[in-house]
Amino acid sequence: MGIHKAGKIARLAGINYKILPPAMDDDTKIRTILDENPKYVGLSYRLSADKAIMELEKFLYKLEHYGLFKDKERRFCFAGLFPTLKAIKSIGLDAKYNLTLMGSDKDIEKKTIETIKFLGVDSQEIQNSILQTILIESQPVKFDILDQIAKRVVENDNYLTEEALKKPSDYALEYFPQRMKESSIPLIRTHFGIPDETIIPTIKGIETIAINGAVDEVSLGSSDLSQRFFGNEIAFKEHKNDGGVPYKNKEDLKMLYTATRRGNFPSIKPYAHVYNLKSFVDTCLETGMLVGAHQAVPLFWFSELDGRGPLSLEEAINEHIDTVKYLAGKNIPVEMNDPNQWSSRYVHDTLFVVDYALIASVMYNAGVKDMIFQHQFNKPAETGDYGDLAKMAAAREIIEMIRPAENTSNIYMETRAGIEHFSTDMEVAKYQLARTTLLQMIFNPDVIHLVSYCEADHAATAEDVIESSKIVRRAAKLYKQNIGDLKVLVNNEIVQSRKRHLLEEAKYVLLEIAKLSPNYAKGMTFRDLFKCLSDSKALYMAMETKILSAPGITLEQFSNPDMLTKSNKYGFIDCYENWEDKTPMSEEKRIRKLVL
Repeated sequence: MGIHKAGKIARLAGINYKILPPAMDDDTKIRTILDENPKYVGLSYRLSADKAIMELEKFLYKLEHYGLFKDKERRFCFAGLFPTLKAIKSIGLDAKYNLTLMGSDKDIEKKTIETIKFLGVDSQEIQNSILQTILIESQPVKFDILDQIAKRVVENDNYLTEEALKKPSDYALEYFPQRMKESSIPLIRTHFGIPDETIIPTIKGIETIAINGAVDEVSLGSSDLSQRFFGNEIAFKEHKNDGGVPYKNKEDLKMLYTATRRGNFPSIKPYAHVYNLKSFVDTCLETGMLVGAHQAVPLFWFSELDGRGPLSLEEAINEHIDTVKYLAGKNIPVEMNDPNQWSSRYVHDTLFVVDYALIASVMYNAGVKDMIFQHQFNKPAETGDYGDLAKMAAAREIIEMIRPAENTSNIYMETRAGIEHFSTDMEVAKYQLARTTLLQMIFNPDVIHLVSYCEADHAATAEDVIESSKIVRRAAKLYKQNIGDLKVLVNNEIVQSRKRHLLEEAKYVLLEIAKLSPNYAKGMTFRDLFKCLSDSKALYMAMETKILSAPGITLEQFSNPDMLTKSNKYGFIDCYENWEDKTPMSEEKRIRKLVL
C-alpha cells in the first residue's frame, strides 16, 4: 500500500498518524513509539528478504524488550515484497509477534480493504467512503488507444526477436549526446546492481547485459555503503548493506567498468554519492566511469531531508550546486534527478513543474552545455495519462521559458516509469511497461530510463533487464508506426488547459522564491530569474518557509503535516485545504496561508 497511502487512509478514517524519518535510528524510533503510545504501528522494508528479516527481527526484539507487545489492543503490521513475507512466515515471526503482513499486491481494492481492517474501522459507511475515494484516485481516465497498441507490443512474446543494440562510433563511446544522435530510437539506460557481499554478481550481470546489447548506459545501483563510505573498507564490515552493489574502492570501479567493454560497450556511471561529490567525479574518470556517460546530481535530496545522506539540507544544496559546476567544467552532461524525489512524496503538480525551473536555473547558471532532464511518468501511481502529458509538457515548456537570453545549452529529455506503476503479475507488468513506453514516446525522448517490468516483485536480474529492454524497443518501433494516432494525444484540450494552468501557477511560485534572493530586483524579466532561482540561500529559504513542500517530507524541520494533496479523475494532483473540497487551492492562497 505504501506508507503515505496508508497514512491517507488513516486520515480518512479520522485516525491521526505520524511517519518517522527513514534515517531515524532504532532507539529513537522506540522512544517515539513509547512517547506517542499509538494503537497501530506499521513497519516496512522494501529491499532484499535476508536484510529485511535481519532488521525486522532485531527491531521486534527491541519492541518486546521495552514491553510494547504487552498492550493487547496495540496492533503491528509489516509491509514488504512477497519474497520477504514468505520468509517471515517460514520462520514464524508473524505468529510469534502477531504481525499483520501486507505484500506488494497491486490490487488497490484488496490492499485498501486490508488496511481498513488493520485500522479497525467498524463503520460500514466510513469503510465504503474510504474505499470509494481510493478507487477513484487509483483509476483515472485514460487513453484507450495506448491499451490497444500495448497489447500488440507483448502479444505472443514477439518482442523477443528484437536485435541487440550495436556498438556505436568511437566518438559516441566518449560523448553521450553523440550516442543519442547515432541511435534511431531513444537511448536505453538502467539502474543495475546486485545486493551481495561482493561486486562479483554485479560484474557477471553487467557482462551479460553488454554481450546482449540491452542498454546504452549502465547506472550502477550503488549501495548505501558505497555512497557513504567509499574508500573506507572497515566501514563496510561495520554497517549493513541495504541493497545495491557494494563497491569499496577504485579497483572495484575499474573492474565494474571493464565488465562493460564488450557487446555494445555501454557507458557506465555510479550514483553521485552523498558528500565529497567533486573528488568522486575525478575518481570515476580515472577508472573509466562517466566516460561517454552522464552524471545525475540531486538538488535537495540525498541529504538529511530524506535520510539518505549525512549533509544538512543547506550543506547539500551548496555541495550539489558546486558539483554541477564542476561537472560542467569537465564537459560532462548533467542531469539533476530532483523532481522524481518530490513525486515520491506526493508533491502536487504545480511544484513538480516548479522544480524543473529550479534545476534548469542551477544548470544554466553553472554553464552546463548538455542538460538532461528526467521525467518520471506514472508517479505517484494515481497520476493518469492526462496528468502525465500535462505536467511533462508544462515542465518542458518552463525549462525554455527560464532559459537566459543568448544561452545555447543543449536540452535532452529522459523519460521513465515509476516502480509503483507495475503489477506483481509478471505478464500484466510486461504490458504495463509497453504501455508507459508508448505514453513516454509521445514526447520523443532522447533517453529512456528502463525500469524492468519485474521490479514491483524483485530486483532486476541481467535476464530481466534484457527482456525489458526488448519490450521497450518494440514499443518504440510500434509508436513510430502509429505516430499519427498517438502524437496528437498531447494536444487534447483537457491536457492543454491543464498545462496552461500549471504554467501560470508555477510562475507565481517561482516569483515568490526569486524574491527570497538578494539578486532579485523588481521588474526583472522571467528569463532573468534564473540568477535568483539558482541562489542556494533562496532555495534553502523556500524549503524553510515551506513555499516548497510535500506531504511526504518527514524531517520535522521541513515537514508540513497539514499539507494535503490528492488527485482527481484525470490524475491531476493538486493541493487542497480540506479532504472534502472539490476545488484545489491556488498557489497564491496556499502561500498566503504560510507564516513567512
